[in-house]
Amino acid sequence: MKKNLIYSITFISLLLFFFIPVIAKAADDFEGYDENTEIIIKGSVSEVVLTMRGPVMLIVNYKNKPLRVLTAPRGYLIRNNIEFQSSAEVEVTGSKFYGRDGNFYLAARKIKFLKDDRVIELRDPLFRPMWKGMM
Repeated sequence: MKKNLIYSITFISLLLFFFIPVIAKAADDFEGYDENTEIIIKGSVSEVVLTMRGPVMLIVNYKNKPLRVLTAPRGYLIRNNIEFQSSAEVEVTGSKFYGRDGNFYLAARKIKFLKDDRVIELRDPLFRPMWKGMM
């Protein structure tokens, strides 16, 4: 009886060890975006922050305060000829959240350049990142 219990616990532990990353990856598609917190802001891009990992971040002056806007991974933007310029006037539709660092962020779903009405869609109709499966 004790031996069967040990085998069962070991088997379940192994299953969890192998399947938790798969489940976490699936949940990652929706993580960071909640349509219930979606807002639309207009402002001017003051800085484009490029990092080695993670999304390109725009610092947008919104109501005289800097707002951190997360866009998409750099590779995705390059492949799709998407470039952000400082001083561009934009309208951003995105999900607001507080990061682990305590700062306020906006995960962009759509960015509209007000100068020429060009629109960049960063998430599909189900709010999944457009770059998932492409990287």
